[in-house]
Amino acid sequence: LEDIIEEIVGEIADEHDIDMQGVKQEADGSVVVDGTVSIRDLNRALDWDLPDEEATTIAGLVIHETQLIPDEKQAFTFHGKRFVVMKRDKNRIARLRIRPAGEI
Repeated sequence: LEDIIEEIVGEIADEHDIDMQGVKQEADGSVVVDGTVSIRDLNRALDWDLPDEEATTIAGLVIHETQLIPDEKQAFTFHGKRFVVMKRDKNRIARLRIRPAGEI
């Protein structure tokens, strides 16, 4: 219903919307995140507890945990989350999809 109303009147903000540059909440519950987003900001915005001692960005965390620069569509599970690389630009992760580890 919200989608239909938004088509008529424009975007409607609600309690589930995330107002953060480089972060988009998807209808399926996953979150699409630019690789440059800081772990600390992501933790605050989404009430997560990802570690930020070894890396400052979400892409850096994935690279640190996997010990490689993953290819597009590669998926990894750690820290209670499932990370899927959506876009890679040369030697950097440009975009990720993140969801709770128990979800498909």
